[in-house]
Amino acid sequence: MRARGFTLLEMLIALTVIAVVGLALSSAIGNVVSQTYTLEQRLVAHWVAENHLARVRLARIGNTDALPTGRQTERVRMSGRSWRIERQTSQTTHPWLRRVEIEVFEVIDGDDVGPLDTLVGFVGRY
Repeated sequence: MRARGFTLLEMLIALTVIAVVGLALSSAIGNVVSQTYTLEQRLVAHWVAENHLARVRLARIGNTDALPTGRQTERVRMSGRSWRIERQTSQTTHPWLRRVEIEVFEVIDGDDVGPLDTLVGFVGRY
C-alpha cells in the first residue's frame, strides 16, 4: 500500500508560489502606504493654504486700503509639521481687488518639499 502525502517537489513548488504571492502582496501594500502618506501630506498642505487665505481676509476687516502687492514668505506649524508659505499678491483690473496666490511647502530636515499645494483667491476691501 502506498503512503499518501506530498512529495518534496510538490512542497517546494507550493512554497515558491506562496513566496511569490507574499512578495506581490507586500509590494502592493507598500505602494498603498506611500500613496496614503502623499495624499495626507497634500491634504494638510491644502488646509494650510486655506487657513492662510482666511487669515489674510480676516486681517482686512475694517481696513479700507487695498491689500499691498508683492511677495511674502511665512513659516507655520500645523499637524505637528513645519510648513513654508509663499504668498504672491498682485493687482487686478479693479483697484480694490487683489489676486492672492499661495504656495505651500513642507519643511523636512531644513529642506523644502513641494510646492504641495497652490491656492489662488481674491481679497477685496472690507
